[in-house]
Amino acid sequence: MIKNTILITDVLDRYAGVNIIGAKTTRKSFNISCPYHNDRHPSFTVYTETNTFFCWSGCRNGRPGDVIDVVKLSRKVNTKEAIKILIYDYELKMPGNKQAKEWQKKRANRRQTAALQKQLNQKLISSIDTLKRIESKAKLGLSSIKTIEDMEQTGELYHVITLVNYWLDCLMEHDPVLQFQTLQEVDRFFVKLKMKTE
Repeated sequence: MIKNTILITDVLDRYAGVNIIGAKTTRKSFNISCPYHNDRHPSFTVYTETNTFFCWSGCRNGRPGDVIDVVKLSRKVNTKEAIKILIYDYELKMPGNKQAKEWQKKRANRRQTAALQKQLNQKLISSIDTLKRIESKAKLGLSSIKTIEDMEQTGELYHVITLVNYWLDCLMEHDPVLQFQTLQEVDRFFVKLKMKTE
């Protein structure tokens, strides 16, 4: 919030004493002399679109910075103190307990959704692999039919292949509800199959 609320040009002027008026500006960025080291040639690029800066001479160990970093470097304070200074000087409101709890709840929900999606993906991959193996065995079974007695199994094998192909199509769809319902059907089928082979 703070990083995007306050303009970096304003922060540089206020805390680093940088005079932006004489800088040759472009729409996206402009160069000035770095306020944090003896800089004869302008090596400090200010990016107005991203509200960040970068010193090409190696300040901050070659890492880009933002408004918080300007305060840290100018006042020689840590991140927490820099944020407090910006909040106080720019009269920003800290998020209240209710808002902070809502953010925490949203973050927790996103983490839970990501974990569930990962489990679903793993289950999908496992089920698709198993169904493909069953399909291969069923096709092999059909190709090995030689006698009339063997043909009694044909109907069941064709049914299995058709069902497996239907389930594979459903699992490939980008519809989590359909995928979940199909996985339940497939699991029941796997249980029945296991009982037959035992």
